[in-house]
Amino acid sequence: MSKKSKNSLINASKNEVWKHDLDSSNFETNDINELTSLLLDSYKTYNGRQFLNDDDLNCLLPSDKIVLERSTLSYLLMRHRWKGNFCSPVKEKLNTSGTTILDIGCGSGLWAIDMGLNHPSSSIIAIDIDPSKFPSKDQCPPNVCFLTCNAIYGIPFPQNTFDFVNISMMWSAFTEAQWILIIKDLVRVLKHNGWIEFTEPDPTLRNGVKNLAWLIECLSNACRDITGVNIHIYEEIPKYIRAMDELEDFNCMHIDYPMGEWYGYFGKYALENLKRTLQSVVFLPKYMKMSNEEFNNLLDDYFKEANEFKISFTVYKYFAKKVSKNVPII
Repeated sequence: MSKKSKNSLINASKNEVWKHDLDSSNFETNDINELTSLLLDSYKTYNGRQFLNDDDLNCLLPSDKIVLERSTLSYLLMRHRWKGNFCSPVKEKLNTSGTTILDIGCGSGLWAIDMGLNHPSSSIIAIDIDPSKFPSKDQCPPNVCFLTCNAIYGIPFPQNTFDFVNISMMWSAFTEAQWILIIKDLVRVLKHNGWIEFTEPDPTLRNGVKNLAWLIECLSNACRDITGVNIHIYEEIPKYIRAMDELEDFNCMHIDYPMGEWYGYFGKYALENLKRTLQSVVFLPKYMKMSNEEFNNLLDDYFKEANEFKISFTVYKYFAKKVSKNVPII
């Protein structure tokens, strides 16, 4: 790669939005092999799974096809359980021309695509750190755009840009300090009278058997000790919202999330989703001082037991409105 091209990549700001279109790039033809190596260096392999290669990330989960399939299943289950994609009182606004929506940590982009199809008058921007998950252009409605961005470096939009901001199931992605900074930045880009909505689970199992409860506790401890991530972030988000003078009309809703064949197909796939999530936390077996085979056998035994006890957990939605522009912030 030419020295000029290479330096431009090294010195690029970490919150820069990248557009991956080689046809419109300025790279020389003989740079392609080095460009390919650079893209491959974006990932690392640990315990047989692919992760983003960024020391500043605290995300617990890999970035590979297995996680993409699991996140797709998780989205479909969540949409079914909530009977929709949001609870904030924004439906009328979303059907008004010029309305703007921001989705943080969009993953495969199903939420954004659904919103784009259901609300064609709105414009949706979905951001994620890993562009490999993004759908192709022919899979997206014309009012949906996907951008590569790491939210911990800042949301790359001016203040008062969006009418609705959505952030969902990001319990594994940020430390508490990062959550505070990200929420402040999301409120900054939210318009006055706009709404912000969070969706996060309580990982504490209801009717949970002792063995599976112990496994979730191990998960919580491992995440805290190794990455600094608090998987019980659902407890902290209301505190962060209430502490912000810019937000008002705080609301909280929750649903039960049953797991196991005792609850039909939903329960069957919900339990499978939990199992895949635990298998994706690849450092957990080592933390528990066991081999991968021992860990998977443990999961099989515990999940048979869990189905018998009809376990479930709770998922919360929190939403609040940014104060009117005419209301002074003290």
